[in-house]
Amino acid sequence: MRVLSWSLGLRPSHTRIPFKYGEACLTDCPQALLFTEFLIDGQNVSGYAADCLPPLWFDKDSSRTFEQQIEDMQAVIAVAAQQLLEHGEFQNIFGALECLAVSSFDLSRPRLLHSFGISMAERCIIDALCRYHSIPFRKLLSTGRLYGDQSLEVKAATGEGIRLVPWQADLSRSQIYVRHTVGMGDPLTTASIPETELINDGRPQSLEAYLKEDGIRFLKIKVGNRGAEDVNRIKEIDRLLTLSGISEYGITIDGNEQYETMGSFVALMDELNSDHRLTKFMSSVMAIEQPIVRSKAFERSALDGIDSLVRTTPVIIDESDSDFSSCIDALSLGYSGTSSKACKGVTKALVNRQLIADRNRTGERPYLMTGEDLCCVGIVSLQADLALVSAMGLEHVERNGHHYHPGLAYLPESSYDSVLSEHFDLYQVVGGIPSVKVEAGQLQLETVNSSGFGYSALPEFDTYRIVAHSD
Repeated sequence: MRVLSWSLGLRPSHTRIPFKYGEACLTDCPQALLFTEFLIDGQNVSGYAADCLPPLWFDKDSSRTFEQQIEDMQAVIAVAAQQLLEHGEFQNIFGALECLAVSSFDLSRPRLLHSFGISMAERCIIDALCRYHSIPFRKLLSTGRLYGDQSLEVKAATGEGIRLVPWQADLSRSQIYVRHTVGMGDPLTTASIPETELINDGRPQSLEAYLKEDGIRFLKIKVGNRGAEDVNRIKEIDRLLTLSGISEYGITIDGNEQYETMGSFVALMDELNSDHRLTKFMSSVMAIEQPIVRSKAFERSALDGIDSLVRTTPVIIDESDSDFSSCIDALSLGYSGTSSKACKGVTKALVNRQLIADRNRTGERPYLMTGEDLCCVGIVSLQADLALVSAMGLEHVERNGHHYHPGLAYLPESSYDSVLSEHFDLYQVVGGIPSVKVEAGQLQLETVNSSGFGYSALPEFDTYRIVAHSD
């Protein structure tokens, strides 16, 4: 298998609601699509990968402008794609990943950003293999055609060499629960939205409306090391959950790297636990996600308090998960696991899924993998990620692209009929635009599970603005 050519295209997209996470506020988000042509056993096969380009997530260097961050994300995709092309033949996915690991990335930028470029090239390979074999991702995985008996040896921070194998079971689900993102700037009640900011586009806008109209049962709540502001916001969310009449629900709390030490985050948890009115809410917290800034997340001096915290609530990494060894190193420091995001790497997610399953069999303590979002929208990005978390058997996954974006409005109207006919279970028409359909808090995955790398409606690449390509 080898790369014949590649092209990277962009289409502009604009959010319907500003997405506030950490220090960022996302209102414009270019959508990137990587189109790669492969030669597999003498046959030309295409592969696609897509994602939004969100500033201040892969690289939280606020000194870099929005334009510089977009250019950085484009650059790592182009470097990875060109590395594969120049390498020539590779026998399997691990051979490709070994090649990509030595790409000539800008070493002044974070490794998480590099992993994004690698993941885009990796997803093109997986997509092409699904097309070549004419099978969906779950079958490519479970029949051994993706990994077979391959494994990967990594060196942990302790210096120990550890051999990792990827998850290869097919635990795909016909539906999956949406864990709805509650961003730091999201309106909680409809009444709290100023009249001039009401969207009225046929989609929910407030958390209150999502609970009522979409039947949401799982939430991911972002906090920002804002003291009483975070506490009061959580109390209001608890009030809305009570009013909704939902008897059982699940919560994850995302620290978004806003804390310097675990002790400062534990202080927030202690305050929440001390309020008896929040007893049910706090007992429903399933995980804490990346509270500590990545530069200190693996420093033992910053982790005082993690051992006692994980006895009641798992704590996982997210932004610190930049390498194949990251999850192993995190577990050795007391963390409970990591997140799955296709943008960090499909193989890495599958390796970590198997690692977590193996550790849970020891009975030492609970270990956990969650499925998280990068504001993914369809067709390619959202559905590839859904195919991944479905095969791994996750019960719920964070989804927010449908919340912050106005459906597939960024795509040309000429693509709408194909999306709706090929993925009738996942989309519905809202305001004339294909939009993700959430019913009883769930997404239907029938067509995702039966299509290549999650989709069968092909993207119209000729409508994208080409920003980089092979010679």
